[in-house]
Amino acid sequence: MRYAERKEFLFDSELWKKTDVGIALKMHAEYVRTSSPRPYPKFFEVDRSEEAVDPLWHMPMTERTVFKRTLDIPSIVTFEKPNWAMTKLGLTPKQHFKFWLANLHLNPSGTLIDGREIDPVRLDYFPLRGDLIYYIGYRLMVINVVLDPSTYWLQTNVWLGLVCEASIAPDGDARPTIDLLTPVPAEQPGAKPLPDWPGPAPTGPANIPHNWP
Repeated sequence: MRYAERKEFLFDSELWKKTDVGIALKMHAEYVRTSSPRPYPKFFEVDRSEEAVDPLWHMPMTERTVFKRTLDIPSIVTFEKPNWAMTKLGLTPKQHFKFWLANLHLNPSGTLIDGREIDPVRLDYFPLRGDLIYYIGYRLMVINVVLDPSTYWLQTNVWLGLVCEASIAPDGDARPTIDLLTPVPAEQPGAKPLPDWPGPAPTGPANIPHNWP
């Protein structure tokens, strides 16, 4: 999602002209960028316009989730001790992460404070539940986006940063991706939908016509 599309978290543009607001945003962004791991965590923005589900079988019509953009975002990362659970798919890791992002980094490029560009990282992005993050060898799924009350500057509605709560995304029965850092062709915009499902036996029941009803 683009930054301006999450309208409930926007604030008066006149506040950008306040010197104390600009200094607070700049200092917070600098703190996040300095404390971020290198390389930056990579965020995968899910292309929700490409989502398609078969109306009869309620199955995804694309082979994989399609990503609109991949973004390297400075983040302060905290995480819990990992827990390994035995499931039907084998030994599965379970671990929760928190990614602290700076408001100034998420703002659209070209937004100036006092007529000056004060931070080189400008992404025009607002994370949503379901977006993915690549970090320490796993693809993590964003399960919640939180604006903590302590992140608001003084008595204004200007938030300095937000927290993405994430956990390791389950693999399911999809074919494993060798390089989790790079989207495969089926995850890139313009990916072709799967063939008609369920198709001929043994893929699916042969006695149900594809155009039913």
